[in-house]
Amino acid sequence: MAATAIAAAIGGGVANAAGIPLGFLIGAMFATAALSLFNLPVAVVPNSRQAAQGLIGIGAGLRLTPDVAERLAGLFPVMLASAFALILAACLISLAINRLTRLDPDTAFFMSLPGGIAEMAVLSERYGGVPGLVSIGQFLRILFVTLTIPQIVFAFGRDGAVQPEVPAPHAEVLWLPLIVLCIAAIVLARLLSGKRVPNAWLLSGIIAGAGAALFEWHTAVPLEGLELAQIFIGISLGARCTRAVFRDGYRFLPANLAGTATLVAFSTALAFIIGRAFDIDTISLVLALAPGGIAEMSLVSGQIGADTVLVVAFHLVRVVMVLSLAVLLRRIFLPKERDG
Repeated sequence: MAATAIAAAIGGGVANAAGIPLGFLIGAMFATAALSLFNLPVAVVPNSRQAAQGLIGIGAGLRLTPDVAERLAGLFPVMLASAFALILAACLISLAINRLTRLDPDTAFFMSLPGGIAEMAVLSERYGGVPGLVSIGQFLRILFVTLTIPQIVFAFGRDGAVQPEVPAPHAEVLWLPLIVLCIAAIVLARLLSGKRVPNAWLLSGIIAGAGAALFEWHTAVPLEGLELAQIFIGISLGARCTRAVFRDGYRFLPANLAGTATLVAFSTALAFIIGRAFDIDTISLVLALAPGGIAEMSLVSGQIGADTVLVVAFHLVRVVMVLSLAVLLRRIFLPKERDG
């Protein structure tokens, strides 16, 4: 475990020093993946990814001032419409994957939806899909988005499309309030996890941080904490890059990557359209609509000075809609499976 953490930290430090966007996460991921693919022992620190997600959530929640909350409420219809469009695009992509590969329709369908890895795997098993292959496909989607989206937004950011984010009021790190928020987030995360709420740790951090911000209880998450969170998330992603993943997924890997690339292209185009129509920062929308993980996209948002709260809000709406509509959309897009 210590050797894995040290290798990941070195990889993250090198990638960050080289100026790679989201360097600590991507460097840690590649270092851990290299160990795994060479059959060297890899161990993840228990609950480290959950703790990292909680810390990222607190950092995002602390920016949810009353003014920001009012602005997001006005954008809620846009969030619903964009999430629905992205989900429909994923459903169509699943039909293409089903035709191009030998995967059964349910496995292709739940593999393509931009939802959580565990949640989609459970649903696929319930309807006759192969949960292992769904988990692999979902992981590869997140991996692809994590590697590509930062490059896209940083390229636009270097051209001046994004201005540095205005610091939150009184953004000094006050340790006692921060420790209290962390304890509150842990307690809430335990409760939500027991109820099987998706992204329970990230959501708990957001709730704790937002509560502090709305009541003007000021503190901030230190930069070093967010860098450590990147490393822990990178380790958890890299540890999944085993030989078995590529051995079991070789049949659908090209189609899966092509489908994910298509979904990324669609979400990016949709972000530009919505940004122009509603006068919203386009780069923030690219991150908000990206079919990747909430924690990874919010980290990129913080690095480039985008609207982190907007990014998190759009992602949370999409995740809830995926879980709410997955079964209904399956019946619509897979009528033969339903009738059978």
